[in-house]
Amino acid sequence: MTICGDLNCSLCCHEREVILTHEDINRLLTMGHYEQTFSRTSGHGHNLKELIFIDGSCIFLNNGSCSVYQNRPTSCRIFPFTMIDGKETIDRDCPHCSRFESDQVFISNGKEGLQRIIKDIQGTIASSNEREKASSL
Repeated sequence: MTICGDLNCSLCCHEREVILTHEDINRLLTMGHYEQTFSRTSGHGHNLKELIFIDGSCIFLNNGSCSVYQNRPTSCRIFPFTMIDGKETIDRDCPHCSRFESDQVFISNGKEGLQRIIKDIQGTIASSNEREKASSL
């Protein structure tokens, strides 16, 4: 179990922006979910996708628990490790952030997960820019 599971905490499943990587989407598709039921186009443009939240809660939050826990998005796996103002950090809005700060395995996994997210975003933006450039020719 994780710290969140042990403490029965799902605060991070509310009022967040969760960018989905291609890997995240594929994991959820293999569970039988349809992309249009869990993702939408991000306000950041460039064909980026984000997780749907309804009334401030994650679409996969069911009775206080994640219904796709084993296949949850990378951002969820590494939370509260995040990037704020371009810097890797622990999100202070997490009520249990001090427990994560001292977990070096968590920090290492968080850094690795964040790099995968950034790489996926960069690839999506590059592909989007290439398509826009090709369509303007």
